[in-house]
Amino acid sequence: MLTHTRTRHRVALATLALIGLTTPAIAAPRLLDPPMTDRRNDTQPHFGGSALAKFTNTEKYECTSGFAVRTQDGRQGMVTAGHCFARDVRVGSGKTITGGPNDYGTVSALRLDGTRDMEVLTGISAPQTYAPTIWVEPRIPRAIRVVGKADPAPGDKVCFSGMVSKAVCGYQVLNLDRGTACPDPAHPTDCTSGLAQATNPDFAGSVGGDSGSPVYKLDAKGNATIVGLLIGGAPAEHGLPALMVFHTVKQLEGANGLAVTVLTQKP
Repeated sequence: MLTHTRTRHRVALATLALIGLTTPAIAAPRLLDPPMTDRRNDTQPHFGGSALAKFTNTEKYECTSGFAVRTQDGRQGMVTAGHCFARDVRVGSGKTITGGPNDYGTVSALRLDGTRDMEVLTGISAPQTYAPTIWVEPRIPRAIRVVGKADPAPGDKVCFSGMVSKAVCGYQVLNLDRGTACPDPAHPTDCTSGLAQATNPDFAGSVGGDSGSPVYKLDAKGNATIVGLLIGGAPAEHGLPALMVFHTVKQLEGANGLAVTVLTQKP
């Protein structure tokens, strides 16, 4: 699903690993009750790491939400991978406590080209709020605060939290711009290049549905600093460690990205 320096290790992103800020705090984290409030039934204010699906079938999950942002026009939003949903598609996350579809927002901006694979969801069809908090079960507590943003450095240890794989740590950053993700290696013009790379020798690898996951570092208090957005990966096999590729915060926030600002809250 990705092309990188392992030229013999190319897997279709769509079939294998479509892991298919120093701004004032916004919405206060909600209580994690009732029990239906979780990453597969994510109510407002919405958290990163949630399971996402088209609103027409909110339990047919396809991707994972990333983290809360503020758009250029001042709206709250949530980013995910650009290959997840088309522009103007309404997205949901499971069911409400009354059994109805749980609205998560609509794709209001999308970048999907040779260097960017990202989109932002905002409350177009109905008002939505998004919190600088991410789901991280099986860790306890199962949701943690986002208290910072940063681009990682080679050698940093990072985690991701996907709706399928859940929270996985132990990835080590290799570089910030040498990764490539391809939906089909036979069509290299559809690839996204310039992505950061990280490897994990102790994990089997991200899987379909993890696309769009938040990539983050943990501080000593267990809070998250956002470092990127997961786009794809390759499994551990043939003696090689699991690999993930991700957009950095700089790429997401820049004018050539979504021009958004990652939202944080106090520790």
